Amino acid sequence: MLDPNLIDPEAFAGQAQTLSGSFRLNELDGRLSSHEYLADQSAAAAFSLRGGKDRWQRPYADLSVQAELSLYCQRCLQPMPYLLDESVRIVWFADEEKLDEAMLADEELEGMVMPEVLDVRGLVEDQILMAMPLSPRHEDCGNEVLSQVNQDRPNPFAVLAGLKSNT
Repeated sequence: MLDPNLIDPEAFAGQAQTLSGSFRLNELDGRLSSHEYLADQSAAAAFSLRGGKDRWQRPYADLSVQAELSLYCQRCLQPMPYLLDESVRIVWFADEEKLDEAMLADEELEGMVMPEVLDVRGLVEDQILMAMPLSPRHEDCGNEVLSQVNQDRPNPFAVLAGLKSNT
């Protein structure tokens, strides 16, 4: 194949091939480069992909992705560092029926129907999107105004606790 980002997954797994490299986030498609939490689109994500067959002779790919991202904190809206270090084994199946059967038998299985051609760039992007936090936040934003607002508010359930003790 002419494009190194496109691989034949059956041959890749059958020959236990490996592939590694990196992509800048702004080189990936719009799902990630325009993500609202991403503060810096020039960051790079390194990946490694290793093919093989498991003990049931099912083809798989072990994908590892590492990146130092800058995400917007959802409390203070300031950039914060986020270290992404994800690894997953993706088992490929010939059709949806076999995939569904295997997924029912093993809840932790990551599987997909084997495509004729696998776009490595898309696979890496999918893994980054799945690994990003739903709502990134600093442990402590260091924002005194936010801290004060949250301290001054009475607990809305305190009244209910008082009613419960009176009965």
